[in-house]
Amino acid sequence: MNITIGSFERVKSKVDLLVAGMFEGDAKPPLVLKKLDGTAFQLVQSAIKNKRFSGKKDEQFHGYLDSLRSSNEILVLGLGKKENWKYEPARRATAGALNFANANKLKSIRILAECFLGGAVKLEDVAFLISQTIDLATYKFDRYQTKEELKPKRTVESVEILFSQLSKKKEMTQMIEEGRLIAGAVNFARDLINEPGNRLQPRQLADCARDLAKESGFRSEVLGIAELKKNNMNGILAVAQGSHQSPQLIVLEYGVSHKRNGTICLVGKGVTFDSGGISLKPSGGMEKMKCDMSGAAAVLGTMKAISKLKLKIHVVAVIPCVENMPGGGAQRPGDIIKMHNGKSVEVINTDAEGRLILADALSYTKRFNPKSVIDLATLTGACSVALGDRAIGLMGTDPKLVDQVRKAGERSGERCWELPLWDEYADLIKGHHSDLLNAGSGQAGTIVGGMFLKEFVPVKSWAHLDIASTAWTDANKPYHVKGGSGVGVRLLVELLKNWK
Repeated sequence: MNITIGSFERVKSKVDLLVAGMFEGDAKPPLVLKKLDGTAFQLVQSAIKNKRFSGKKDEQFHGYLDSLRSSNEILVLGLGKKENWKYEPARRATAGALNFANANKLKSIRILAECFLGGAVKLEDVAFLISQTIDLATYKFDRYQTKEELKPKRTVESVEILFSQLSKKKEMTQMIEEGRLIAGAVNFARDLINEPGNRLQPRQLADCARDLAKESGFRSEVLGIAELKKNNMNGILAVAQGSHQSPQLIVLEYGVSHKRNGTICLVGKGVTFDSGGISLKPSGGMEKMKCDMSGAAAVLGTMKAISKLKLKIHVVAVIPCVENMPGGGAQRPGDIIKMHNGKSVEVINTDAEGRLILADALSYTKRFNPKSVIDLATLTGACSVALGDRAIGLMGTDPKLVDQVRKAGERSGERCWELPLWDEYADLIKGHHSDLLNAGSGQAGTIVGGMFLKEFVPVKSWAHLDIASTAWTDANKPYHVKGGSGVGVRLLVELLKNWK
């Protein structure tokens, strides 16, 4: 996709589609449209007068005239009320225009950027939001489809983001590049998630991490079975017992430690396929369990992005990778494991395996002396019950960090909702023959998962992101296609860009 930036005085050729926007309650189309193309302005004004368009959210007006100066067709998007206009509605509007163009087999688009200013969206945001959304919305995973007619159709080849004046072209161009860079990291994570379990196993994921480190210039280390045993990573080893695939612990290090900002550790759950183990999952929908490494994918995508952005921070990624299978050597309900930090855990449910591998990885971060630790995991189905697919479950021990994560989620379009980690919840995982149980009775399932992980965090500043409800998309959405969403990358990059 070719994405460029332009100004009115340089408009010399027509494109297939001119895209504008209008807020609900505006009596006239945006004056910037009149400045660009008087005929287009009159066409939209007539539609408003005849009550065929009012600017309501998700409303669209489509018109065609041979005399349009800048395009063959015009699409005006209803943006809703200006006071409600934020980053996420801007993304959805952009995706709506792109999807319209693809559905109508158009090849070139010109987006009138200043129509999208208002509310929380400023001039410097527009180029970033539009370019990022375009690359997210045009993603497809079709490498295993051999028939061209089955592959998703994307006809749009070029998009011009048009400003009336371009006094800050360098800055706007940088914002386009940054938006596309982050979108590329999200799509990288999506590719990993969408890979089938027979193609992406722990060893292949570790190889991918090594390649990424080599390409991006940061340090990497992978611990295999011998090193895991040496370090008493018995949670990881126990989950991997039922599989022929060897477990791996990936460690990536970007940058150098700063006294002011300290070290941030990112931990991502990497279960490349989760059958549930002996506590076998129902067969319906089990094919989606290749996405149980979405936390790992998000961390890898984040490392890719921050290295390209050249952020001046020190980040260590720790990613435990296993396959959870019910083989003859699999762990059993009732087994007791001595974890990396010395605590004992009785396995109540082998399908609560993610917290076992994360526990070892979290306690392993102690050797890096981190200021803060953040983990991402498709941890609990209960998160879908609590929040649906609209929000990430957020828990943590540091109010400042939790607030930073929440705000980064709002800005990035990956919203979070905080759940409590009250001391009383600890009773739900208190062991009888061990220190802890790996699962509770069913109450407060998402919180119980967070409470379990809390027992293994070596620092006071920790945040846990349960992405189980947002990691997979069952149907196409404005800028998400069915499959892995790559959730977490945009949030983490936004957080780390503004890290203090």
